[in-house]
Amino acid sequence: MVLELRGFAMLLTPGERRFLLELHQRGIRYLLIGASAANAQGARIATVDMDLWFEDATDPRIAEAAKAAGGVWVSGAFGMRPPQIGGLADADRFDVVTHADGLDSFEREFSRAKSIEIDEIALKVLPLERIIVSKRAAGRSRDLAQIPALEEALAVLKEKPSADE
Repeated sequence: MVLELRGFAMLLTPGERRFLLELHQRGIRYLLIGASAANAQGARIATVDMDLWFEDATDPRIAEAAKAAGGVWVSGAFGMRPPQIGGLADADRFDVVTHADGLDSFEREFSRAKSIEIDEIALKVLPLERIIVSKRAAGRSRDLAQIPALEEALAVLKEKPSADE
């Protein structure tokens, strides 16, 4: 099933799907955050990447998942660069986030996360309200420019009746 809202659909490439499945099979906790998480909830904002926030970016199972999916995990432990996922065929959109402005601990944000199924993979995504908090806290012009569209998407979601109604 693909989440769809107002004509928008988010799809994963086969390489992205394989990597995310490998993470799930190993029980690695992560959140999809940022603009890609907003898009998964129906917002219409431009992004070229998928931001992943891992509970523990030093977890060796992440490297195992990348390898099983045909890629490599560069831990970032030996330099100033953040961890990176590379070498995955058609899966170069992943960015690893090690700090998210304005957000609480990973554990707290994970407890607030929404579960959304995309291409038959259950993803934990940061709720729109928390994405807005983070973008405001970051204060970058590109983040601030996205806030009106995020607020509009949030208003639409609040207007939609829930499955329980």
